[in-house]
Amino acid sequence: MRNNGFTLIELLIVVGIIAVLLSIFFFTDFNSYRGDAFRAEVSALGGALQRARADAFNNITQARHGVAIHPDGYDGYVIFECGSGCENYATRDPARDIRINASYGVTIAPTEVIFNQLSGDAVTSTRSQYDGDVTLTDPSRNVTAKISINHEGKISW
Repeated sequence: MRNNGFTLIELLIVVGIIAVLLSIFFFTDFNSYRGDAFRAEVSALGGALQRARADAFNNITQARHGVAIHPDGYDGYVIFECGSGCENYATRDPARDIRINASYGVTIAPTEVIFNQLSGDAVTSTRSQYDGDVTLTDPSRNVTAKISINHEGKISW
């Protein structure tokens, strides 16, 4: 009499191969997702900076515009308007703020960049010219990205 079917060893080998392939797939897919999320974060901050500069350049509400990063303990960015009597984020009109939640650690010195109306020049809260980088870091993957801003307001990443 002949038995048809798979032996226990054959079944264990197939299950082992499937487990290895699935673990590789899930690991690769999760890292790919985190990389996409980080790139989206860089684009979100770059877009916020560009919007603030465009609003200032186009003299929207006849005011300077800026971006504050992690202001007052908020985990994100705030695009703000700096009208008459306003010198920086602390003295702005909060009713016109646009808040964007952050997903990654962000460092910048100074903590805000303001763009002058009509020229779009980048300045600090003390109105000195700003040339610098906004650095975003993903500590879990040890990856960084930089957004460069020069005193003429050029933003590149």
